[in-house]
Parts: sequence; C-alpha cells; structure tokens
Amino acid sequence: MTKCPACGYSLNKSYNISLSINNLLKVRNKDTVKYLNKICSRIITNIPSEGRSRYFQFLFGVKNVEDGVIRWGIEQYYKGRYYNTGKGFSYLRKIIQNRSENVDVLNKNEKLMLGSPPPVINIEGEEEC
Repeated sequence: MTKCPACGYSLNKSYNISLSINNLLKVRNKDTVKYLNKICSRIITNIPSEGRSRYFQFLFGVKNVEDGVIRWGIEQYYKGRYYNTGKGFSYLRKIIQNRSENVDVLNKNEKLMLGSPPPVINIEGEEEC
C-alpha cells in the first residue's frame, strides 16, 4: 500500500514537512490556525509518539474540510481531553472527517427534530416594518 485510504497521504513521496505544514496552514483563517497550533502542542507534549510528521499527515488528511468543522472537532477533542488518554492526531482526524461527512444529515435531522420558524406572511394593505 503506497497511499493512505483515509487521507490520501503518499508513503513513497518525500515531503518537506515544515514547508508543507506552512502551506497547509496558509489556506486556513487565523482562528483555525490558532486552534490547530494549540491542540498540536498539547498532543505532541502529552503523546511521545506523535511528532511534526504526524501533524503534517493530520493536516494533509483534513485539507479539504471546512474551517468550522475543524474548529468543532478540535473543541470536542479538547473537551474530552483525549490527548491525556493517548489518542493523537489520527483520532482527531477521524472526528473531523466523520463530522464533515455527516454534517448535512445532522443538520437535516436537527431541523426535523426542532422544526423551523414559521414563514413570514405579508398581508395586503399593511406596510412592512
């Protein structure tokens, strides 16, 4: 196997890790980069087997995911303090990827469960506010 089925990372290709990390972070907004850097330092500090190369693989795996989903996944990971239980970048990547794949169905189900606001009806003869 030369390519990861989960993220598309190629094992045979040589990457300049620092340059690649910078390029992957450039396309993200400032808040998302702050979230990513904070959780990266927590994971690398608390899990000895996780390093910059694993961080790069994580970023590569979530490169097509929206910033909002990434921030949500990091918040869930941080709230659960999964870095203290040895669950590293792969676990966080799967949280984010699963949320990204399911977000449309989750929103639809939430709308069915909670309902939607009633439509605005304009009555003839009355002015709009």
